Amino acid sequence: MYNTIYPGYIGKTYGGVPQVRVKPKQEEENSQQSRHAENSREQDRGANTGRNYFPNGEKTAIDYSRRQIGIDQIISDFKNTANAIGAPDEIKKEVNEYLRLIEGQSQKERPNAQIIQSNLKNASQILDEYITNTLKKPSKVVENWVDALFLQQINYKTEKNEEISLPVLEEQDKSEISAEKKNIEEEYKPSQYVEERYIPADKEAKRKFIQAKKYAAINRPDDASSVLSELMDYANNNGDEQLSAMVHYEQGRVYDGINNLNEALYNYNEAAQTSRNNDIKAKSHIYMGKIYDDYVKLDAAIEHYIAAASYAGESDNIKLQTQALSDLARVHAEKFDRENSIMFMDYADIAAEETKDIAVQAIISAKNAKNCRNLQENARALDYYGKSTKLYSQQDNNEKLAENYLKASEIMLLYGNKAKAKKLLTKAYISVLKTDKPELKKEITEKISRL
Repeated sequence: MYNTIYPGYIGKTYGGVPQVRVKPKQEEENSQQSRHAENSREQDRGANTGRNYFPNGEKTAIDYSRRQIGIDQIISDFKNTANAIGAPDEIKKEVNEYLRLIEGQSQKERPNAQIIQSNLKNASQILDEYITNTLKKPSKVVENWVDALFLQQINYKTEKNEEISLPVLEEQDKSEISAEKKNIEEEYKPSQYVEERYIPADKEAKRKFIQAKKYAAINRPDDASSVLSELMDYANNNGDEQLSAMVHYEQGRVYDGINNLNEALYNYNEAAQTSRNNDIKAKSHIYMGKIYDDYVKLDAAIEHYIAAASYAGESDNIKLQTQALSDLARVHAEKFDRENSIMFMDYADIAAEETKDIAVQAIISAKNAKNCRNLQENARALDYYGKSTKLYSQQDNNEKLAENYLKASEIMLLYGNKAKAKKLLTKAYISVLKTDKPELKKEITEKISRL
């Protein structure tokens, strides 16, 4: 993965790729006052969402500038993009003609960067034209991606077997970070998305593996890590690469739980790079994305969520892919990137429907509604709340029904429709009476009394 958002394989269902917005020069030259205000808003947002900062006040960071983007990787991602959008053979053939010219140029002793860039632009325009015709709306997502690439350090000469290492968090004070870290299990209830059943077949390895997971489950991270270290030695001595990848993933989970984030990132990345299981790759990227997400490194988080969606698509794990797409929608909403957020909301909604799982569909619709509210897309938010409410009704999930009615009533008040707001609050009150949620009941009651 390199220093931009690449339009990789999203999934067989989806006919689009993520758009990279390149800031105009004048935006980069904001006044010191504007930058200070932006930093203040970002820190406020971090405080409100439980995101963490280093004790010295600096956010953790990925430094992707330490290495170049290889032309081989760009060519590979171009081909993956053509496959991702379902381009027909004639389109792929036309694109591949430009890619062959690029490959030929890159093999020269001194490649001509201008020729390579020109052919990349031509190839991107062909794919964008296909996307435009398919979606019936203008698209420049691939061309924008290429433009963003040109701002990076590109190695235009072919380098075979290029080894890329994961940039990690800057060294941080080892004192305990007080801010509470968001927990992916609480937010997504993974049992509804994907089952974690990566248990080795070997009896001795299986015993240690289960033992480590039990230690982690009862909050004994040191014991869990110790057993996993033994298991790693076992895997290495027996040449079991898949077991090694599984151990790295579990070690990442342990270190993540105690906020040892550099070690967590290292182990997640090792799992993602070495596992032959695309679900493990996808989940590792989701957790890496969560770490950067928590530290308000949203561009880095987006890269990992894109990779997660890609690997989940490769394994046809639609539930896991839905999770990654929903994360992408939320992060873009937090960046106030309306176009990309709506695009990924649509993708997540489509994927959720493909799961045939009512619980997943209800959760995604509710999350999309929240994203729309953050983007001040209130009409869209109401539509998603309506869809989510219908799905929660099928499950008799009265707590979520009450929450949805309450949030929808707030939008109606923004529209000045007090009668509709009161009607929704009444439905919320009826629903909350069937739950054991006194605080929610109190909030709804107070809002009714104000109308």
